[in-house]
Amino acid sequence: MQAIINTPGFILSFVFVFSMIVFVHEMGHFLAARALGAKVDVFSIGFGRRLFRRTDRYGTVWQVSLFPVGGYVKFAGDSGAASTPDAQAIKEAAQQESGHGGIFHLLPVWRRAIIVAAGPLMNFAFAIVIFAILLMSFGSYGIAARIASVEADSPAALAGFQPDDLIIEADGRKVKSFSDVVEIVAIAANEPIRFVVERADQNVSLVATPGVIERIDPIGNAIRIGYLGISTQSDVVERQRYGPVAAIAAGTSRTWNSITDQLKFMGRLVRGRSSVDMLGGPLRIFAYTGAVGTAPAADVESTPISLGMRLVNLINLAALLSVAIGLVNLLPVPVLDGGHLMYYAFEAVMGKPLSESAQLVGFKVGLALILSLMVFATFNDLRYFGLFEGVGRLFS
Repeated sequence: MQAIINTPGFILSFVFVFSMIVFVHEMGHFLAARALGAKVDVFSIGFGRRLFRRTDRYGTVWQVSLFPVGGYVKFAGDSGAASTPDAQAIKEAAQQESGHGGIFHLLPVWRRAIIVAAGPLMNFAFAIVIFAILLMSFGSYGIAARIASVEADSPAALAGFQPDDLIIEADGRKVKSFSDVVEIVAIAANEPIRFVVERADQNVSLVATPGVIERIDPIGNAIRIGYLGISTQSDVVERQRYGPVAAIAAGTSRTWNSITDQLKFMGRLVRGRSSVDMLGGPLRIFAYTGAVGTAPAADVESTPISLGMRLVNLINLAALLSVAIGLVNLLPVPVLDGGHLMYYAFEAVMGKPLSESAQLVGFKVGLALILSLMVFATFNDLRYFGLFEGVGRLFS
């Protein structure tokens, strides 16, 4: 952990990835606001003391702040970064202006909903574009999901898997390579999964419940994940090339699979069927981005290629994290975009917005929930990095 904190490359990698995701998310809000007639007062990357600012011809202040761990778009009529209404400003604008006058909260509810939803949707669109570009540039490499051997008494053996079975579907998802199976099983320990395998020119349906096994993750720590107990022919690597249309389709599929996998993981976590070891917070994201961005070069001559691949890997990681950020923002929790959409749904159904006092209570509750989740995730990260175990050894 100390090595991570003392490595500038970890900091630069984290800032690069997270700033990219935040910029994309807020740009979604910004572009939708401009298209639908809402004035934008501030477009900020980061919080805290401003390091840079510029005002464009529309009166929008573009700024970069000291702590690049978030960002916001402040609309005309907002009282702050959380987009809570400024009642006095809205009242004055309504008296002085005809129509909405660019005040976000005076726009029709459908326009506000589109503007709010545009942030997460831009995160998903960004992931699709990045995946498509990478697939067109490098193609995809994978090992066929054909089983070479089945471990005795393993979950796979108990489910009826046999050597030479070709896995073609897992948990409702088409399987294109063995890595797809690994990803699906890893987050589904102790949860039954339906598989479809091709056996002797026939499709056979099997249900297996992955067990739990410890593995070393990319930053060198042990984590508990699901496993089946199957192996494949690892020396047969297949490459697939993509044209523009196929790449966009594959990028969309990859983004959708990432969304559904995360939703399933959340559901299993709530039901207590997934390990909290896999729930990472800011510290683990920091560590992962740093590990990807500072992967050592094999030798001096390969450094230029290695640096290029580091950048590619960071951009790919940014796409994956962008999907996660977009999905989290759609949760129906006040303060998040999903919470605003929940309020707008109430307004559309009832014909009037929720009272200011009720909205304020909702924002406070939402903020408390988000802070509680952040504290829990940070605690989980510290436990993951062995901080508490190390402190315990000091006093034992």
